Amino acid sequence: MDQIDTMVRTFADISPWQGEVPDGCFPNFLGVMTEQLFVEDYAPSNHLLSVNGAANLTPAPTFDDGEVFFEQAAIHKAVMEARDKFVMFELGGGYAARTVDAHAALQQHNPMPNKFVVVEAEPTHFEWALRHMQTNGMDPEDHWMINALVGTDNEPKIFLLGEGFYGNSIVSQNDIEQMITNLRGDLTPADVLRRLMLTARCGVQQPYNMEDGTRHFDFGFVSSVPLKDILQPFDYVDLMDVDIQGAERFVLPGSMAAINKKVRRIHLATHGDDLHKDMWDLFFEHGWMCETDFAPDSHHQSPLGSFKNNDGILDLLNLSLA
Repeated sequence: MDQIDTMVRTFADISPWQGEVPDGCFPNFLGVMTEQLFVEDYAPSNHLLSVNGAANLTPAPTFDDGEVFFEQAAIHKAVMEARDKFVMFELGGGYAARTVDAHAALQQHNPMPNKFVVVEAEPTHFEWALRHMQTNGMDPEDHWMINALVGTDNEPKIFLLGEGFYGNSIVSQNDIEQMITNLRGDLTPADVLRRLMLTARCGVQQPYNMEDGTRHFDFGFVSSVPLKDILQPFDYVDLMDVDIQGAERFVLPGSMAAINKKVRRIHLATHGDDLHKDMWDLFFEHGWMCETDFAPDSHHQSPLGSFKNNDGILDLLNLSLA
């Protein structure tokens, strides 16, 4: 808890951001502006930061903010430890929230040349990532933006398509069978096959029961790129932020040789108790140190505060590169 206590005190000493906010946006403590459109349906963690609307004062996160606190703590540590050039990967990038936050933190605390790699499969979210970067002074052309799924091979995958959820993932075989069973009326299997062949999308609205109600998704093909191939051009990565909706089970074990050689820090969102434990074991076996470990879907209490999280939280340090 010593490192967490240090980060709590570090963020407590940061003055709240204050300034003008464009219409349709909200700020965070770094002065990053996020369009309400990106989060009005389903908020990623950086929307959880409180804002004093009257004065546009936005404080840094506290321990009680849970997932967002640890995301920002991982960014802060990586930024402050960086030397010469800062390189960050965001896998499952959504609208590139952590990328833009890290870029802002770098400019404020430790300016240097930088390269960001954002991998996001959902097409609308990918376009939002480009827009979010541009809104906050980043030129996507200066970085590596990959509209694809991070995977274990180059085979296209059937993916949940639909913006605003940020829990999109590969469609299971059972869900594909259920979609076929649900076809009726004017929408026939032949129609779906035709659309899939011509547009790479099925053109369906498949219902899913979520915590906040029923959501509907289309199914469609997305490209897949192995993590080891994405890492190949880089000699060193300061921080890899990973939130890939359970695909960490397959993606990370097969990439550990490259990860061990090149990646210094990982902030990993895990999905399910068993997978959380498996990921902890994987990195322990490879000689990494776990700096933060909070199980998913839990309520956590400490002298520093309390929070409830959905995703598990693992902050991992590669001791061979520390």
